[in-house]
Amino acid sequence: MRVLIDNRWDADTGIGKLYREVMARAPAHILPVFVRSRMGLGNLFTPLMLAHEIRRYDADVFYSPSFMPPLYSHIPVVFTIHDLMHLLYYTRWHRLYYQQVIARLAARASQIITVSEFSKGQLVDLLGIDEQLVTVVYNGVDDRYRTNTEAFESDTPYFLYVGNRRKNKNLPAMLAAFARAAIPQEYVFLLTGDRDGETAAHAERLGIGHRVRFLGHVPEERLPALYRGAHATLFVSLMEGFGLPVIESMAAGTPVLTSTAGPLPEVAGDGALCVDPQNVEAIAAGIEVLVADSGRYKQLKAAGLRRSAHFTWDNTAVQTWKAITDKGQK
Repeated sequence: MRVLIDNRWDADTGIGKLYREVMARAPAHILPVFVRSRMGLGNLFTPLMLAHEIRRYDADVFYSPSFMPPLYSHIPVVFTIHDLMHLLYYTRWHRLYYQQVIARLAARASQIITVSEFSKGQLVDLLGIDEQLVTVVYNGVDDRYRTNTEAFESDTPYFLYVGNRRKNKNLPAMLAAFARAAIPQEYVFLLTGDRDGETAAHAERLGIGHRVRFLGHVPEERLPALYRGAHATLFVSLMEGFGLPVIESMAAGTPVLTSTAGPLPEVAGDGALCVDPQNVEAIAAGIEVLVADSGRYKQLKAAGLRRSAHFTWDNTAVQTWKAITDKGQK
């Protein structure tokens, strides 16, 4: 089966991780061919470009690991929509483009994959997609997180945040809660990514500038040790499509404080402590529990390991390729 694949998403991102894991587990009967265009991922003309690429190839089905579908296609189209951030947290123009272009093109797809039941509900409720078109395939977690025995060396115990700093991540509230939490001052808050003026200034205003550290770009191979060395991971987002750091941290044996919003309770199950992301006091109280309550801490550590075992890239790949090949055979 010839599958035309939009491989432009192969990058050091969550979507790139999904792409690489799925491609590494392609069935033997799959002959992948790849989009030649290097058009930028955010280019508004991507749907037209993909339609032209499809016309170039004698493929049986088209697959993309992310939300940009072709403008038209004579072969079945399968693609993944991870979340609706562009509709809810970006500019007015992003919202219009998503509603007037992406939503309409998505409705013509042969199959849409999404990463949580929550995201499926949003696709149905907010974009009007037929629920029969949508299949939920959870993300996985690499075995390295479970098997790694090394821990990041730090002279003080630390809480960890892994991710970008977009509005939905709720980082200002996590910083405010960390400042307010009644925990020993030796605890620091480590953030992946480069230092930025806005975050650093906010930390200074809260009086915790000296307790917030920026790690810069962290290669994926260093993440297992970074999680393992942390006292706990903070990931109290306002909204996610899935929340990969939650299961990565749990697989590393590090408890997680996450959110009651979006798909995060669905993903975390009983393996993490969930709090209201809109309530700084609740986030602070969760941080205090993770420091002061050793019994609850050990319980979360064990429950997180059990819960994370449900999420494997093998399962993700099998279900993804089934969705692709089922459509390619028709």
